[in-house]
Amino acid sequence: MQADSGHGLGVVTPWRHYTWIAVGGVIVVPVLLAFAFNSYTAPDDAAFIRMAFAQVAGNTIAIATMLTLVILSVASRTKAATSTLVLSAAIVILVSAGSLSNAADTLLQRIG
Repeated sequence: MQADSGHGLGVVTPWRHYTWIAVGGVIVVPVLLAFAFNSYTAPDDAAFIRMAFAQVAGNTIAIATMLTLVILSVASRTKAATSTLVLSAAIVILVSAGSLSNAADTLLQRIG
């Protein structure tokens, strides 16, 4: 953590680090997994399974990233960051839960 010496108040600013970690864990890594395991030809059953598991892995990483940031924020006692991160983690968990359900339904429709 760095203190903001420009204002002379010594305000802790963890936002920059939390933001980059959140963007990396919630957006960049899941998108890279989706591109890496996408089927660029006519997909077969193995490709559908591979794509579904990549989506599940990306959502799991997104949830784990946000929960880790909440724990780090609580441990470092940054109250302003903690409340924002808890709200962000709740949103990511809700969206990821819906995406996990959608991945399961899509996999069952395409294979079955």
